[in-house]
Amino acid sequence: MPSKRSFKRRNEDEKDGRSNKRQGRNRREQTYDTFDAALDGGVEMEEKGERYRDGDKAQRFYERAVELYAKAAQLRETFDAVYNQARTLYNLAAHFLLPPTSLLVLRQSVVLYERASVLTHSPLLRMDVAFNLAQAVSTLADILEDVEDEEVGELRKRARDTLAEVMDGQESFLAVASQATEEEEEGKEVKVEEEAVGDEVRGMEVDRANGEHSSAFETHLPTPSTFIDTVLALVELHLTLWESRPTPHPPTEDEQTAVRAILGRAAAIAPPGRQAELDLAEIDVLLAMDRIVWDTYKSEAKAGSGIEHSLNGAVSALEAVLASLDVVPAEDSTVRHRVLATLADTHMAIASRLMLLNHQLPPGPTALAQDAWDNLSRAITHLNATLNLATDANTLRGTKASILLTLSKASLERAKLATSNETSRRNIEQLLDNAVTYAGRAGETLGWRFLKVVNTPIPSGGTLNISGSSGGNVVPHQAGWEIELLGRTIALQQIRACLFASHTNFLSEDARNKYREGLANVLETLQSIKDSERVLSVQDVERWIANLEDDQGDLDETEKDWWREIMAVL
Repeated sequence: MPSKRSFKRRNEDEKDGRSNKRQGRNRREQTYDTFDAALDGGVEMEEKGERYRDGDKAQRFYERAVELYAKAAQLRETFDAVYNQARTLYNLAAHFLLPPTSLLVLRQSVVLYERASVLTHSPLLRMDVAFNLAQAVSTLADILEDVEDEEVGELRKRARDTLAEVMDGQESFLAVASQATEEEEEGKEVKVEEEAVGDEVRGMEVDRANGEHSSAFETHLPTPSTFIDTVLALVELHLTLWESRPTPHPPTEDEQTAVRAILGRAAAIAPPGRQAELDLAEIDVLLAMDRIVWDTYKSEAKAGSGIEHSLNGAVSALEAVLASLDVVPAEDSTVRHRVLATLADTHMAIASRLMLLNHQLPPGPTALAQDAWDNLSRAITHLNATLNLATDANTLRGTKASILLTLSKASLERAKLATSNETSRRNIEQLLDNAVTYAGRAGETLGWRFLKVVNTPIPSGGTLNISGSSGGNVVPHQAGWEIELLGRTIALQQIRACLFASHTNFLSEDARNKYREGLANVLETLQSIKDSERVLSVQDVERWIANLEDDQGDLDETEKDWWREIMAVL
């Protein structure tokens, strides 16, 4: 399954990336019995939450901000009060709360965004609301797909159509503004904002009716960069809709044309520093179509048919994008990470296909297994390069954990080649140790410290000593479904690595027993979690298995039996 990229909206005037907060006038007032005081109090509480970023204190400040924004809206229902309440509710739902609570809060956020759109006549503000509304609807669909799998398609179509309208509005604004700039450069004495932009841009001015104060707004006009943000989010929604059909089939010609048209329109506006992201989006389209074709026909795939080479072109294209970043640096510091991660994922996909086709060949060393080993090695090289990149405020919280998780998966896949690759067989002890260690580090990065098993050097004539780490048997404060799902996925990867290590015939019985002890400790800690929203459930395991089979083909009966045993004790 392709990784999900979170919606992102740049704020040209606020480099710390915070969303606009529309403020009242009396910022020093400490009581909350007037509209301005309640609105300003909400802004203050929200800013305190931003300073803490995550954890219980941050959540409490955001919850207090919601209360104050709601009070302001009760005193005077204005765009700024309702918009701020909707946005803060979204932040709570996406970054703190878990299902089913987060679903209720997200739905409330959607309703309030809809109401905010009614409370202003400004096309600019409505575009801003529409982008955030699409984000909330798309996030709601993602969570529902994971936990309930209902109304998902319709929600994503709504988000897609809403973003398409935002894109049209931004494009129109930029076209008129660009024309005005050209006329000014030709020496005409025209004021861009008042005359040359004309009625179209004047119609997009901020509406100051309904009691909104001129000092209360920070209006951010569409820019080529924010336009590209919308384009990338819209393309991602199209691809998600293609790949989430109950029965996989390639997109229609009209569907493909629609996406090509979006990218074509973006190419004419993209600043040089955003071009690499558009190139990456075009490759994402090709990768999505390749995945769909593979999922449709993989049961008919034959070793030696050439299908194993279908992704080679994508690898070359990604390497070209990576090289282009040395010539024209990207505006977004995370672009290099995304390109490297996509390269790693592509090599992992090639290896998975080769390993699936390898089952058709007689036992023993094979060229397909060697090719799979080579692709996994390239994936690990790219992942290590990603891990060594500098991070900043743009780096998403789960980035490092995701990289370490993928390193664990790649190490385990290399270990699974032991029956058909001599290099894997010789190094299987180290490969399994790497798989367990990377998974433990990934969990530790998120605060799931109990997933880290303690590896001590093997004494002379002794065996590896592995046991669950002590003092870290409590999951950290909840941080939204995306991070929670990542934590559970890491836990299941650690379980899988320990299962393979404890059953392989390539390790001694003593070594296998140590992995069994580590597995038992991880399971014991997971079983001790009592919060119903934090429990690792059978549904989580079933979703994990479904994703594994999407990526690697059907699990063999032996592994299915292992997972049945795991589900029986959860």
